[in-house]
Amino acid sequence: MQKPLLPFSPLARSADEALTSFFPYVNSKPKICLIHTGGTIGMIQNADGVLCPPESPLDLPRLAPELEQVAEIDSVPLLNKDSTNITPADWTTMAHAIFERRHRGYDGFVITHGTDTMPFSAAALTFALGPKLFFPVILTGAQAISGVVHGDARINLVRAVHAALSNLSEVAIVFGNHIFRGCRTRKKDYRSFDAFHSPAIPPIGEFTAEILLHGHAKRRPDPNDIADIDLRPDFAAGILPITLIPGLEPDIFEPIIRSEDCKGVIVQAFGAGNLPNQPPYSFEHLIRLSTQLGKPVLITTQETTHSTAGRSYAPGFDALQAGAIPAGNMTHPAASVKFHWVLAEIEKNIQENALDPAEKIRLTKEKMRACYVSEMD
Repeated sequence: MQKPLLPFSPLARSADEALTSFFPYVNSKPKICLIHTGGTIGMIQNADGVLCPPESPLDLPRLAPELEQVAEIDSVPLLNKDSTNITPADWTTMAHAIFERRHRGYDGFVITHGTDTMPFSAAALTFALGPKLFFPVILTGAQAISGVVHGDARINLVRAVHAALSNLSEVAIVFGNHIFRGCRTRKKDYRSFDAFHSPAIPPIGEFTAEILLHGHAKRRPDPNDIADIDLRPDFAAGILPITLIPGLEPDIFEPIIRSEDCKGVIVQAFGAGNLPNQPPYSFEHLIRLSTQLGKPVLITTQETTHSTAGRSYAPGFDALQAGAIPAGNMTHPAASVKFHWVLAEIEKNIQENALDPAEKIRLTKEKMRACYVSEMD
């Protein structure tokens, strides 16, 4: 575990540096880029008592005036959406916003975002910005609007800024007492201030009297070793998501799969990746059909703590034999986003005649099984 960073010394790289930088900065303060995309943290309550985005984004730094003593904060009102309306095109917009500002002297980035789809956006930014990211990108939000005095809006923003000034060098979610790896996080509760968890790995950091970064957290590289970000911000459209329930009839989806607009399928299965295998509810035919049409099928799980092994039970094994791709121990948000990301590159290469369409299924399986940004074990 890294030695704790002392309060108000967020840029400290060592204990000695922490001691010498404990007092407020003499010459200049570090810089943070605060990008607002929407969410409860910036919402207001209308006359009917309904929470909604204001006509123009709130001045979020005013939530925590004490941050003026910590950093110079530049606010960017990029989007103003309830996170249920966030789309893959918005992931691309966020990635470009960060990439275009990477050399403007910012020590880190904070993105305020709604909690419902925050893990999807965090995963998307992780893939788009890639393994060469050399500064923190911190997503945060709130379960209660800023007008709730005992709520979490202010403290989450304060902690996010401190995390963005720490020695981290990855996309992360800051919520409550925890710092989570962005591509390993799921939402677990829509009311509690402890709203997220990381099913397969521990949090990468904790907030106590100091910020504690754990051993598996990615640190900022040596300035002499920094390589520029390899931006890959595109995500495919035309992905059909299917969430299983008992008695779901697979034939309903066949016309969609046969459509030219459909480029792939994500099935959120039961348990360890199990799908019905008895007629008329068997998904085996649908998986074979989709695969034969060159439209890969990804299997994720509705469970929140385990992987899609798919081989312990016949229903899961049959799905894999039919051509489905297991998500391993990726979270559903990370696996879904990665599928969009992988297919965007493959579809682009096919359109540019740089890839034989017959290779699409094989290459998709290969890329989904590869680990790019610590999204899986």
